[in-house]
Amino acid sequence: MTKATMTPPEGFDVGLVASDIDGTLLLDWKPISNATIDAIHRCQDMGIPFVLVTGRPIRWLEAIAEQIPDLGRVICLNGAVVYDIASASVVSAHTIEFTEVEKIIAAITASHPEAHFAFETLTGGLVDKNFISRNPRQAHVMDDLSELATRDVVKILVSIGSDDSQALHDLLDPLVAANCHASFSDPVNGLVELAPAGVTKAKTLEELCKHLGVAREQVMSFGDMPNDIEMLTWAGHGVAMGNALQSVKDCAATVTDSVDEDGVARYLNAVLDARTSR
Repeated sequence: MTKATMTPPEGFDVGLVASDIDGTLLLDWKPISNATIDAIHRCQDMGIPFVLVTGRPIRWLEAIAEQIPDLGRVICLNGAVVYDIASASVVSAHTIEFTEVEKIIAAITASHPEAHFAFETLTGGLVDKNFISRNPRQAHVMDDLSELATRDVVKILVSIGSDDSQALHDLLDPLVAANCHASFSDPVNGLVELAPAGVTKAKTLEELCKHLGVAREQVMSFGDMPNDIEMLTWAGHGVAMGNALQSVKDCAATVTDSVDEDGVARYLNAVLDARTSR
């Protein structure tokens, strides 16, 4: 087991903090703890941007905005969309063209006819009639794939009825690698998430950092799942949660405490303490 450490990296000058949400800032859809919110505000008060980088769709950011309304831009949908919480508007988006959607679905169903799909768009979620949704009331049930022709698709979710997300990823990735980027954010929900080709949390975070004038070496990131790996390895200092999958811990520079032990708050405060004592 990797031991949690609160020792900030020597010589690291944090200029921006990027954090996943689920399994990192909160667990099981519970509110973000006061300790974590206080650490985020401390970070902001010191002039250091705190950027959420999540797989969540736009409509699932409302609860976060209620708790931390002064957050600025959020990278959501695994990097496909940059969303501004303050103005409730899309800043930029990477979409999957409908012809590409058709190719992706055809490639998967040719090998796995039992597959079912959900689609995140800039105007809401759509699911096929046999797809099991966590929030079915928030999704429109499609009769035909052609309903996506006039929508801006930003993420595709795939299920074949199993619970093993890693195994499903390993099955699907060779089929879709030329058309999109595959990842997963929960090892036991049996869902693989497909982003537009070349789009990851890290890629969009890099674009945002360039816009803000923050160097890669100044970025500290937190995450817990495989869809965070690119971000953790790209950042100047990647921190895995104590509850992260081992594959994620292996890719990070260090490991903090688990989410239910306020791992982000504890590590972030240690880094900020070190910064102020220089």
